Amino acid sequence: MGRSKTVDIGGVLATGRPLVVEMPVDVPSFGSHAFPRPAVARLEISRVDRGLGVTGTIEAASSGSCDRCLAHATKTITVDVDECLTSNGSEEGILAESNVLESGQLDVADLARQVIDSALPMVLLCSDDCPGLCPSCGLSRREGACACPVTVER
Repeated sequence: MGRSKTVDIGGVLATGRPLVVEMPVDVPSFGSHAFPRPAVARLEISRVDRGLGVTGTIEAASSGSCDRCLAHATKTITVDVDECLTSNGSEEGILAESNVLESGQLDVADLARQVIDSALPMVLLCSDDCPGLCPSCGLSRREGACACPVTVER
């Protein structure tokens, strides 16, 4: 896992000029999802009222075993980002309550991880119509019919 990728947002907060960021970020495995290559974050960071607006997309490739047939599966995930990070009104300063901001730095890697983890499907499938495995013999139904008798559950 690479080090954290941060962006200085001091200029955005001071001048109000938006900042466009495009960078690769490492995403740690989450559940049965692994990320074999870095995600790509394409973000625009701007000052919004008393906070920070972050819009754009994050694209990542998730891979692992299909939950139905156990074959290798890969799924590209593109998540739209539309976050508004605001001050909690404390004396700690603007954006003090955000867990992706620290000392005028936006942690793009942590933001990407959170956004991707929340958008992952519950199961990873090799295809939407994956027939899975035979419950009797374990043969992949994608490879053809097995010799097991068909049982009908009542």
